[in-house]
Amino acid sequence: MSERGKRTPARPFYLPLKSSSQKLVSTTYAPTRSRDTGRYDSSERLPDIEALFDRTLNQIQHIHDTRKFSPKFDHFWSSVCDNLKEKRNASAYAKWRQDASIRRKRRYKIAQEELAKAWEKMIRTEHEMHIGVTDTERRVTAHDAVTQAQVERDKTVTAVSLPLSIALEIAIAYWIEGQNAYLSNDTLRALHCLIEAHFFLGIVHSPRTESEAKSKAGRQSGKAIRDAIAAAALEVMREIKVDRSLQGPDFLLGKTAHLISINPAYSGLLEALGNLNPNDTSAQWNASDHLAQKLRSWVQKKRLRTKS
Repeated sequence: MSERGKRTPARPFYLPLKSSSQKLVSTTYAPTRSRDTGRYDSSERLPDIEALFDRTLNQIQHIHDTRKFSPKFDHFWSSVCDNLKEKRNASAYAKWRQDASIRRKRRYKIAQEELAKAWEKMIRTEHEMHIGVTDTERRVTAHDAVTQAQVERDKTVTAVSLPLSIALEIAIAYWIEGQNAYLSNDTLRALHCLIEAHFFLGIVHSPRTESEAKSKAGRQSGKAIRDAIAAAALEVMREIKVDRSLQGPDFLLGKTAHLISINPAYSGLLEALGNLNPNDTSAQWNASDHLAQKLRSWVQKKRLRTKS
Protein backbone atom coordinates (compact mmCIF):
# COMPACT_ATOMS: atom_id res chain seq x y z
CA MET A 1 0.00 0.00 0.00
CA SER A 2 1.50 3.33 -1.04
CA GLU A 3 2.22 6.03 1.50
CA ARG A 4 -0.24 8.85 1.92
CA GLY A 5 0.50 11.65 -0.54
CA LYS A 6 2.46 9.33 -2.85
CA ARG A 7 -0.38 7.61 -4.67
CA THR A 8 0.43 5.63 -7.78
CA PRO A 9 -1.39 7.01 -10.87
CA ALA A 10 -4.11 4.60 -11.96
CA ARG A 11 -3.94 3.06 -15.41
CA PRO A 12 -6.90 3.94 -17.69
CA PHE A 13 -9.74 1.44 -17.34
CA TYR A 14 -12.50 1.20 -19.93
CA LEU A 15 -16.06 1.54 -18.67
CA PRO A 16 -19.00 1.74 -21.07
CA LEU A 17 -20.79 4.50 -19.12
CA LYS A 18 -19.19 7.83 -18.32
CA SER A 19 -20.46 10.16 -15.59
CA SER A 20 -19.91 13.17 -17.84
CA SER A 21 -22.50 11.86 -20.33
CA GLN A 22 -25.33 11.17 -17.88
CA LYS A 23 -28.31 13.47 -17.42
CA LEU A 24 -28.27 15.52 -14.20
CA VAL A 25 -30.78 17.68 -12.34
CA SER A 26 -30.14 20.32 -9.71
CA THR A 27 -30.35 19.33 -6.03
CA THR A 28 -30.56 21.34 -2.82
CA TYR A 29 -29.52 20.77 0.78
CA ALA A 30 -31.94 19.25 3.23
CA PRO A 31 -32.52 20.80 6.68
CA THR A 32 -29.72 19.98 9.10
CA ARG A 33 -30.73 17.63 11.87
CA SER A 34 -29.90 18.32 15.49
CA ARG A 35 -27.99 15.03 15.91
CA ASP A 36 -25.26 13.46 13.80
CA THR A 37 -26.40 9.92 13.09
CA GLY A 38 -23.34 8.90 11.09
CA ARG A 39 -25.38 8.85 7.87
CA TYR A 40 -25.24 11.24 4.94
CA ASP A 41 -28.60 13.05 5.02
CA SER A 42 -28.19 15.64 2.19
CA SER A 43 -27.75 18.47 4.68
CA GLU A 44 -24.89 20.97 4.67
CA ARG A 45 -23.26 19.10 7.53
CA LEU A 46 -21.31 16.01 6.55
CA PRO A 47 -21.41 13.08 8.99
CA ASP A 48 -18.60 12.68 11.45
CA ILE A 49 -16.38 9.89 10.17
CA GLU A 50 -16.13 8.22 13.58
CA ALA A 51 -19.93 8.14 13.75
CA LEU A 52 -19.93 6.68 10.22
CA PHE A 53 -17.60 3.88 11.29
CA ASP A 54 -19.67 3.23 14.43
CA ARG A 55 -22.91 3.14 12.47
CA THR A 56 -21.43 0.76 9.89
CA LEU A 57 -20.11 -1.50 12.65
CA ASN A 58 -23.55 -1.70 14.25
CA GLN A 59 -25.10 -2.47 10.87
CA ILE A 60 -22.66 -5.34 10.44
CA GLN A 61 -23.59 -6.82 13.83
CA HIS A 62 -27.31 -6.33 13.16
CA ILE A 63 -27.08 -8.14 9.84
CA HIS A 64 -25.09 -10.97 11.39
CA ASP A 65 -27.65 -11.46 14.16
CA THR A 66 -30.81 -11.08 12.05
CA ARG A 67 -29.46 -13.44 9.39
CA LYS A 68 -28.50 -15.85 12.20
CA PHE A 69 -25.05 -16.46 10.78
CA SER A 70 -22.70 -18.68 12.73
CA PRO A 71 -20.51 -18.64 14.69
CA LYS A 72 -21.50 -15.90 17.14
CA PHE A 73 -20.56 -12.37 16.17
CA ASP A 74 -17.35 -12.08 18.18
CA HIS A 75 -16.04 -15.39 16.84
CA PHE A 76 -17.21 -14.48 13.33
CA TRP A 77 -15.26 -11.22 13.54
CA SER A 78 -12.15 -12.96 14.92
CA SER A 79 -12.24 -15.48 12.07
CA VAL A 80 -12.26 -12.64 9.53
CA CYS A 81 -9.33 -11.01 11.35
CA ASP A 82 -7.30 -14.23 11.22
CA ASN A 83 -7.92 -14.66 7.49
CA LEU A 84 -7.37 -10.97 6.74
CA LYS A 85 -4.02 -11.11 8.53
CA GLU A 86 -3.02 -13.92 6.18
CA LYS A 87 -4.35 -12.19 3.03
CA ARG A 88 -2.87 -8.83 4.15
CA ASN A 89 -5.56 -6.54 2.69
CA ALA A 90 -9.31 -6.40 2.07
CA SER A 91 -9.10 -6.57 -1.74
CA ALA A 92 -7.08 -9.79 -1.58
CA TYR A 93 -9.56 -11.13 0.99
CA ALA A 94 -12.50 -10.31 -1.31
CA LYS A 95 -10.86 -11.97 -4.30
CA TRP A 96 -10.07 -15.09 -2.24
CA ARG A 97 -13.65 -15.46 -1.01
CA GLN A 98 -15.27 -14.64 -4.35
CA ASP A 99 -13.06 -17.12 -6.21
CA ALA A 100 -14.00 -19.80 -3.67
CA SER A 101 -17.69 -19.05 -4.21
CA ILE A 102 -17.29 -19.39 -7.97
CA ARG A 103 -15.56 -22.76 -7.52
CA ARG A 104 -18.42 -23.99 -5.32
CA LYS A 105 -20.99 -23.01 -7.93
CA ARG A 106 -19.01 -24.82 -10.60
CA ARG A 107 -18.89 -27.94 -8.42
CA TYR A 108 -22.66 -27.72 -7.96
CA LYS A 109 -23.20 -27.47 -11.72
CA ILE A 110 -20.92 -30.45 -12.32
CA ALA A 111 -22.78 -32.45 -9.64
CA GLN A 112 -26.11 -31.61 -11.29
CA GLU A 113 -24.77 -32.78 -14.65
CA GLU A 114 -23.45 -36.01 -13.15
CA LEU A 115 -26.82 -36.71 -11.55
CA ALA A 116 -28.55 -36.16 -14.89
CA LYS A 117 -26.13 -38.55 -16.60
CA ALA A 118 -26.66 -41.17 -13.87
CA TRP A 119 -30.44 -40.96 -14.26
CA GLU A 120 -30.19 -41.25 -18.04
CA LYS A 121 -27.85 -44.25 -17.76
CA MET A 122 -30.17 -45.94 -15.27
CA ILE A 123 -33.15 -45.59 -17.60
CA ARG A 124 -31.06 -46.81 -20.55
CA THR A 125 -29.89 -49.80 -18.50
CA GLU A 126 -33.48 -50.76 -17.73
CA HIS A 127 -34.22 -50.76 -21.47
CA GLU A 128 -31.08 -52.79 -22.18
CA MET A 129 -32.25 -55.38 -19.65
CA HIS A 130 -35.43 -55.71 -21.67
CA ILE A 131 -33.60 -56.42 -24.94
CA GLY A 132 -31.06 -58.67 -23.22
CA VAL A 133 -27.85 -56.72 -23.76
CA THR A 134 -27.01 -56.15 -20.08
CA ASP A 135 -27.26 -58.05 -16.80
CA THR A 136 -28.67 -57.58 -13.30
CA GLU A 137 -25.32 -56.54 -11.85
CA ARG A 138 -25.08 -53.57 -14.22
CA ARG A 139 -28.66 -52.66 -13.37
CA VAL A 140 -27.84 -52.55 -9.65
CA THR A 141 -24.69 -50.55 -10.39
CA ALA A 142 -26.72 -48.00 -12.38
CA HIS A 143 -29.22 -47.59 -9.51
CA ASP A 144 -26.42 -47.19 -6.97
CA ALA A 145 -24.76 -44.59 -9.20
CA VAL A 146 -27.93 -42.46 -9.08
CA THR A 147 -28.06 -42.70 -5.29
CA GLN A 148 -24.39 -41.68 -5.00
CA ALA A 149 -24.83 -38.82 -7.47
CA GLN A 150 -27.75 -37.50 -5.39
CA VAL A 151 -25.59 -37.59 -2.27
CA GLU A 152 -22.78 -35.66 -4.00
CA ARG A 153 -25.25 -33.12 -5.41
CA ASP A 154 -26.76 -32.55 -1.95
CA LYS A 155 -23.28 -31.84 -0.55
CA THR A 156 -22.74 -29.06 -3.08
CA VAL A 157 -26.21 -27.58 -2.44
CA THR A 158 -25.12 -26.82 1.15
CA ALA A 159 -21.92 -25.19 -0.09
CA VAL A 160 -23.70 -22.97 -2.61
CA SER A 161 -25.85 -21.46 0.15
CA LEU A 162 -22.84 -19.72 1.78
CA PRO A 163 -22.23 -16.53 -0.29
CA LEU A 164 -24.36 -14.21 1.92
CA SER A 165 -22.14 -14.81 4.92
CA ILE A 166 -19.11 -14.39 2.65
CA ALA A 167 -20.38 -10.94 1.62
CA LEU A 168 -20.55 -9.98 5.30
CA GLU A 169 -17.00 -11.24 5.81
CA ILE A 170 -15.77 -9.06 2.95
CA ALA A 171 -17.61 -6.03 4.38
CA ILE A 172 -15.86 -6.58 7.71
CA ALA A 173 -12.49 -6.85 5.96
CA TYR A 174 -13.03 -3.50 4.22
CA TRP A 175 -14.26 -1.95 7.49
CA ILE A 176 -11.06 -3.05 9.25
CA GLU A 177 -8.86 -1.72 6.45
CA GLY A 178 -10.80 1.54 6.49
CA GLN A 179 -10.42 1.90 10.26
CA ASN A 180 -6.68 1.30 9.95
CA ALA A 181 -6.51 4.01 7.28
CA TYR A 182 -8.49 6.45 9.44
CA LEU A 183 -6.25 5.82 12.46
CA SER A 184 -3.28 6.56 10.14
CA ASN A 185 -4.89 9.90 9.20
CA ASP A 186 -5.70 8.69 5.67
CA THR A 187 -9.34 9.80 5.66
CA LEU A 188 -9.80 9.57 1.90
CA ARG A 189 -8.70 5.94 1.83
CA ALA A 190 -10.93 5.24 4.84
CA LEU A 191 -13.96 6.59 2.98
CA HIS A 192 -13.17 4.48 -0.09
CA CYS A 193 -12.96 1.39 2.13
CA LEU A 194 -16.34 2.20 3.63
CA ILE A 195 -17.82 2.54 0.15
CA GLU A 196 -16.70 -1.01 -0.63
CA ALA A 197 -17.91 -2.24 2.77
CA HIS A 198 -21.38 -0.81 2.18
CA PHE A 199 -21.54 -2.35 -1.28
CA PHE A 200 -21.18 -5.82 0.25
CA LEU A 201 -23.49 -4.95 3.14
CA GLY A 202 -26.12 -4.05 0.54
CA ILE A 203 -25.78 -7.51 -1.01
CA VAL A 204 -26.32 -9.32 2.27
CA HIS A 205 -28.93 -6.95 3.72
CA SER A 206 -31.07 -6.16 0.68
CA PRO A 207 -34.75 -6.80 1.51
CA ARG A 208 -36.51 -9.43 -0.58
CA THR A 209 -39.80 -8.61 -2.23
CA GLU A 210 -42.82 -10.75 -1.44
CA SER A 211 -42.65 -12.37 -4.87
CA GLU A 212 -38.94 -13.20 -4.42
CA ALA A 213 -39.62 -14.77 -1.03
CA LYS A 214 -42.48 -16.84 -2.45
CA SER A 215 -40.36 -17.87 -5.42
CA LYS A 216 -37.54 -19.06 -3.17
CA ALA A 217 -39.96 -20.92 -0.90
CA GLY A 218 -41.52 -22.54 -3.95
CA ARG A 219 -38.15 -23.67 -5.30
CA GLN A 220 -37.18 -25.15 -1.94
CA SER A 221 -40.52 -26.93 -1.60
CA GLY A 222 -40.34 -28.19 -5.19
CA LYS A 223 -36.81 -29.50 -4.69
CA ALA A 224 -37.82 -31.47 -1.60
CA ILE A 225 -40.75 -33.04 -3.47
CA ARG A 226 -38.62 -33.86 -6.53
CA ASP A 227 -35.95 -35.46 -4.34
CA ALA A 228 -38.60 -37.52 -2.54
CA ILE A 229 -40.11 -38.64 -5.87
CA ALA A 230 -36.65 -39.54 -7.16
CA ALA A 231 -36.07 -41.70 -4.08
CA ALA A 232 -39.49 -43.35 -4.55
CA ALA A 233 -38.73 -44.02 -8.23
CA LEU A 234 -35.45 -45.67 -7.29
CA GLU A 235 -37.23 -47.94 -4.82
CA VAL A 236 -39.99 -49.10 -7.14
CA MET A 237 -37.65 -49.52 -10.13
CA ARG A 238 -35.61 -52.00 -8.13
CA GLU A 239 -38.72 -54.18 -7.95
CA ILE A 240 -39.69 -53.95 -11.64
CA LYS A 241 -39.32 -57.27 -13.36
CA VAL A 242 -37.49 -56.93 -16.65
CA ASP A 243 -39.37 -58.77 -19.37
CA ARG A 244 -40.80 -58.17 -22.83
CA SER A 245 -43.49 -55.88 -21.44
CA LEU A 246 -40.88 -53.11 -21.13
CA GLN A 247 -41.10 -51.22 -24.40
CA GLY A 248 -38.53 -48.49 -23.88
CA PRO A 249 -37.61 -45.58 -21.56
CA ASP A 250 -40.99 -43.81 -21.89
CA PHE A 251 -42.86 -47.01 -21.05
CA LEU A 252 -40.56 -47.50 -18.07
CA LEU A 253 -41.38 -43.98 -16.81
CA GLY A 254 -45.08 -44.76 -17.09
CA LYS A 255 -44.73 -48.04 -15.23
CA THR A 256 -42.64 -46.40 -12.51
CA ALA A 257 -45.28 -43.68 -12.08
CA HIS A 258 -48.04 -46.29 -11.90
CA LEU A 259 -46.27 -48.29 -9.18
CA ILE A 260 -45.71 -45.14 -7.12
CA SER A 261 -49.33 -44.03 -7.53
CA ILE A 262 -50.80 -47.33 -6.28
CA ASN A 263 -48.49 -47.55 -3.26
CA PRO A 264 -50.26 -46.11 -0.16
CA ALA A 265 -46.87 -45.15 1.30
CA TYR A 266 -46.52 -42.46 -1.39
CA SER A 267 -50.07 -41.01 -1.25
CA GLY A 268 -48.93 -37.94 0.67
CA LEU A 269 -46.12 -37.38 -1.82
CA LEU A 270 -48.53 -37.45 -4.77
CA GLU A 271 -50.83 -35.00 -2.99
CA ALA A 272 -47.90 -32.65 -2.39
CA LEU A 273 -46.99 -32.87 -6.07
CA GLY A 274 -50.53 -31.99 -7.04
CA ASN A 275 -50.50 -28.94 -4.74
CA LEU A 276 -47.09 -27.73 -5.89
CA ASN A 277 -48.52 -25.66 -8.73
CA PRO A 278 -52.28 -25.00 -8.45
CA ASN A 279 -52.32 -23.54 -11.99
CA ASP A 280 -50.91 -26.73 -13.55
CA THR A 281 -53.80 -28.22 -15.56
CA SER A 282 -52.07 -31.62 -15.69
CA ALA A 283 -52.71 -31.92 -11.94
CA GLN A 284 -56.34 -32.60 -12.86
CA TRP A 285 -55.32 -35.90 -14.47
CA ASN A 286 -55.23 -39.14 -12.51
CA ALA A 287 -52.24 -39.43 -10.18
CA SER A 288 -50.34 -41.94 -12.32
CA ASP A 289 -50.59 -39.91 -15.54
CA HIS A 290 -49.73 -36.68 -13.74
CA LEU A 291 -46.64 -38.22 -12.15
CA ALA A 292 -45.53 -39.82 -15.44
CA GLN A 293 -45.82 -36.45 -17.17
CA LYS A 294 -43.75 -34.78 -14.44
CA LEU A 295 -41.07 -37.49 -14.52
CA ARG A 296 -40.80 -37.19 -18.30
CA SER A 297 -40.56 -33.39 -18.06
CA TRP A 298 -37.81 -33.54 -15.40
CA VAL A 299 -35.78 -36.09 -17.38
CA GLN A 300 -36.00 -33.94 -20.52
CA LYS A 301 -34.86 -30.85 -18.60
CA LYS A 302 -31.93 -32.80 -17.15
CA ARG A 303 -30.90 -33.88 -20.65
CA LEU A 304 -31.07 -30.31 -21.97
CA ARG A 305 -28.97 -28.98 -19.06
CA THR A 306 -26.38 -31.69 -19.62
CA LYS A 307 -26.11 -30.90 -23.33
CA SER A 308 -25.81 -27.16 -22.68
